[in-house]
Amino acid sequence: MRIAISGAQSTGKTTLAHRLVEALGNARVEPEPFRVLRERLQLVSGPHSMTPQQELELIRHNQNRLRALRGQETVIYDRCSLDALAHALVARRLGNPAFDEDWMDTLRREADRALDVIDLLVIVRVEDGQPLVPDGVRSEDESYRRMVDEEIAGLAADREHAMEVRGDTEERVSLLREKIERMRSGA
Repeated sequence: MRIAISGAQSTGKTTLAHRLVEALGNARVEPEPFRVLRERLQLVSGPHSMTPQQELELIRHNQNRLRALRGQETVIYDRCSLDALAHALVARRLGNPAFDEDWMDTLRREADRALDVIDLLVIVRVEDGQPLVPDGVRSEDESYRRMVDEEIAGLAADREHAMEVRGDTEERVSLLREKIERMRSGA
């Protein structure tokens, strides 16, 4: 089973992924593509620092990891191609000229290829009072974070296998555990 957790910066995706693995007991976390490729691609988070080529590399990394699933394994993907596409859309909206229509078409097409094989797309939204935690990787621009959050929600709205979760980590884990158990049983 392929479960992807998507959301803007500092929404608790990584914490949720690891807690969900603990709760399920028979799953593993696939790390966030940005963190895996950060040094090799010299990635710097933000609407004017990322290039379409870098976003495409993030999407393709996600595609490759999704294809690497073996048998009945359950994998929790910390972020997915939806995140890269949302970041690209925000970069375009904020005037990054590199994200022209041809690039956006390519990114949409490649993101869809990855999203089509995900069994459950979990959307973690920015909630009131949720701090933007600096970690040297993510952008610290709150307005950018909110725009990415809205793009992700909009992109996920058309996906029948998407599920938004709210609340604290334990509430999220409980909701997802129930959903995954229903999916596994075919209910």
